[in-house]
Amino acid sequence: MPHDPLQDMPAESRAELTAAVCAAIDIDQATAEDIIRSTEPFLDAMERAGGLVDSWGGGEFCYVLPRLLSFIRQTANP
Repeated sequence: MPHDPLQDMPAESRAELTAAVCAAIDIDQATAEDIIRSTEPFLDAMERAGGLVDSWGGGEFCYVLPRLLSFIRQTANP
């Protein structure tokens, strides 16, 4: 079975992040979880690039990802 990065997060953090992503870009829970899972490699690369973000799943991530997704949605759909 493939690795599920959401399983690495504490249940409370996972629920908080999923709800924040749902609210930020108006999507359902399953879609939010899919998007969250897909961001792990991107954020890992940003961390390797010199600490552009905290580790995947860190507290910073829970705040930054919903804002990042909201920015992308607003910019891509002016």
